[in-house]
Amino acid sequence: MTQRQLDEQEFEDLLDRHGADLSTWPGAEQGAAAALLTSSASARGAFAGAQLLETALRDVLAPVPPPLGLQARILARAERRDAVPDWLIGNAWRFVGVACAPLLLGFGLGVAFGVDGMDSTDIESRVLLAFSDSDFMDLEVPDPSARERLAPRRNEPVQ
Repeated sequence: MTQRQLDEQEFEDLLDRHGADLSTWPGAEQGAAAALLTSSASARGAFAGAQLLETALRDVLAPVPPPLGLQARILARAERRDAVPDWLIGNAWRFVGVACAPLLLGFGLGVAFGVDGMDSTDIESRVLLAFSDSDFMDLEVPDPSARERLAPRRNEPVQ
């Protein structure tokens, strides 16, 4: 079996792709690269430059240890989020309660002071009294027959 031959351009391309550690290179290229390094001074120079670059990058990009307790804080927050959602225990319920209070009050008053046994004219009369001026105590509620007599007919012009 003949060993593969590398030229210097191909060697530099493989050096850029696989790095300066020949043990991480694919098997066929490892032997060819070792052979080229023994025979070519420019290949040895490119290889030394790649080793210097990797060493410099390793020193500059050294792993930074995480702050103390970071993992515990993340896990505690994740467990709390799984247990109860924030919207359920947050301030949202306060706003929902304030928004629903008038609705519940109106419903309660409607049930307490219901309109059972009243016909529509009686309700209209009470609404008229509620929105009239302050002298509403002197007004009398018209009976249903008076409403029909006093109301203009649809085709008749109002005078």
